[in-house]
Amino acid sequence: MNKRLYSFSSKFEWFLIFFIILQPVIDLMTSFSIFIFHIDLTFGVFIRFGVMFLILLYILWVPLDKSKKKILFYLFLFGFVLIIGLINNMLVKDPFHLFSELRNIAKIAYVPIILFGYLIVIKKLKEQENIQKTIQRNIFISMNIVSLVMIIASITSTGIKSYESEKLGHQGWFFAGNEIGAIMAICFAVVVYYAVSNTKSWKTIYYWIPVCMLIFSQLAVGTKVGYGSVLIILVIALLIYLVERIRFRHDSVLAKKYSVNLVVNSGVLVLFLLLTPYTPVAHNMNIHLSWVGLDQQQANLDNDNKTPESKKEIEKEREKAVENVLLSGREHFLAQHKKYFAEAPLSQKLFGMGYGGNYQKEGKTVEMDFFDIFFSIGIIGFALYIAPFLYLAYKIVTYFFKNVKENFNHEVVLFGSAVILGLGIAYTAGHVLTAPAVSIYLAVLIAYLYNALSKIVSYE
Repeated sequence: MNKRLYSFSSKFEWFLIFFIILQPVIDLMTSFSIFIFHIDLTFGVFIRFGVMFLILLYILWVPLDKSKKKILFYLFLFGFVLIIGLINNMLVKDPFHLFSELRNIAKIAYVPIILFGYLIVIKKLKEQENIQKTIQRNIFISMNIVSLVMIIASITSTGIKSYESEKLGHQGWFFAGNEIGAIMAICFAVVVYYAVSNTKSWKTIYYWIPVCMLIFSQLAVGTKVGYGSVLIILVIALLIYLVERIRFRHDSVLAKKYSVNLVVNSGVLVLFLLLTPYTPVAHNMNIHLSWVGLDQQQANLDNDNKTPESKKEIEKEREKAVENVLLSGREHFLAQHKKYFAEAPLSQKLFGMGYGGNYQKEGKTVEMDFFDIFFSIGIIGFALYIAPFLYLAYKIVTYFFKNVKENFNHEVVLFGSAVILGLGIAYTAGHVLTAPAVSIYLAVLIAYLYNALSKIVSYE
């Protein structure tokens, strides 16, 4: 690699790390483009997919080794399968909208490319400095920007409503409520970790202020995802820091640090639970429960005059109602796409039905990422798509159990929780793997966790 190319490569690597901070700025630019200029093809689209293209070039430029050969082979094979699926849908799908199909393919291809890019970059930059702290700080800064926007929007009552119905909640000045909610949910564990890492005594508990700001912001959106993220991560953090407190009980400095954080974490969790009935998500849950008639169904089940047969029917309806509350109606779209897939020709089963399935009037996704990707690119495409995730999951678990005593620490537990939470949101609520604004955070966290456990990034 010549000097000029090496210089560009080095600068691009650091740009990708800094790119994390730019994410909320890009999202605000997207909102500005849509609401002010009424432009659907936004600055964010050009920036994010421009960076994806540069990552492809970067992967081609980095020095040749076995891992690069495997990555290039995978990307070539995956791209080839996506092209076959696109051509097949051009021939068999009616109606067929080329722009929608290309946009869908680009969104699906975004995650593998971004993931491989950050895996390589983190591995290379570890040779220069402790890159893990820089990544932690940049995610922390990014979430502070999001929180400030959400809080200012709340104070000024200028936030965009999350729902068109009587449900409460706003998404700040961000265009997509589901996406900004998923971003905050995925990154919340990192913000908690950063706060605890820097809170050494009572004098430095101000690092927990951004945690509280992010909790407020997630609750302001009014979604179950945000609420669940806060509850799960605060409980996990409480448990792991209790373990750390016991582990370092003979170290006066660390013992004091974890004692302070345990008290603060417990206080924040208790306050969060006490305020739950007054949050938008509690209001929205009550509205949703009234929509599906769950209270009435429970009353019918408790009625002794009902026959066993009628109670069985009521129980089935109740199960459907609970599913509707949990999935917010996505189960209906999932059933529709299963029907599309069952009726699709073999070529579409293998290579996918493209965006929205074989619709008659207008394409509609399930909004459950793994299902959307499966129906879009078929059995072969999905097998290729999921392969890197399965491989990295296998390696992460293997590395973890090679030295459980060392690896079972607050860093691995919280970053691992963030990854699992992100994949869980992708499975249930969507807007993660198929949303570039969200998937970049998940890709960074997976790359971070893999490198940390494989000792490519040193522990603090």
